[in-house]
Amino acid sequence: MESLDRTELDFLLRDSVENGFRGFAVSYQPQIRTGTGRLYGAEALARWRCARFGNVGPDVFIPMMEENGKIVELGKWIFRKAAEQCQKWRGIQPDFRMSVNLSCRHLEKADMKQFARITLQRLGLPARNMMVELTESWPVSGGKEGEELVFGLQETGMGLAMDDFGSGYSSLLSLQKFPFQLVKIDKDFVKFAAKDGGQDDFVPSLTRLCHSVGRQVCLEGVETGEEYEAVRRLGIEVMQGYYFGRPVPAEEFERLYL
Repeated sequence: MESLDRTELDFLLRDSVENGFRGFAVSYQPQIRTGTGRLYGAEALARWRCARFGNVGPDVFIPMMEENGKIVELGKWIFRKAAEQCQKWRGIQPDFRMSVNLSCRHLEKADMKQFARITLQRLGLPARNMMVELTESWPVSGGKEGEELVFGLQETGMGLAMDDFGSGYSSLLSLQKFPFQLVKIDKDFVKFAAKDGGQDDFVPSLTRLCHSVGRQVCLEGVETGEEYEAVRRLGIEVMQGYYFGRPVPAEEFERLYL
């Protein structure tokens, strides 16, 4: 995107946020229990349809919001929306888990933990129904402050998930040091699992490692029946990917999965 376009896009992005996140919506991607095929929960994902540029991907607008300082407002907005939806769907499936990605910028703001706590109390939503996903490298790279924020999130009672496990240098340290309940193996490794008819041992080894320290495992990026067949007997608790369903609006998610 040319610099002039980026300047205009940044203006429109700020304008959207200041007008109640006009043009933004939340889509939900199903997460499936491997053993039973039942719904485990969903990951909440922000989507933006810009009046000038049309659909703008999160790979574009999220870095821009990190630069212009609006990322914290986005985090609060999507957390509130996801929690409200989770409370509704909990009435259909009491053990439904809603996952929300929070970046280091969200957590560096001291009021994020308090915001989450107040939101859950207002809705009457048990904290255990919400899962916060953190990139695997941040708790380590965030230093002492990062550690305190992660353990502070644990105190709220929400679940913690390590996202993109295996994609960075600090995965093993984060796995050992922090109270993650769920480890999400990076989607790029699904291809290894399906290699040579499922004989590749990389994903099974990662799974055994996670289980050895008491963590459950979610495998992201399962896109084909071949990939699913290769990994479904590895003892992985949860799976996610286009094979099970793409991110969809709340109404469609409810119709398809609940």
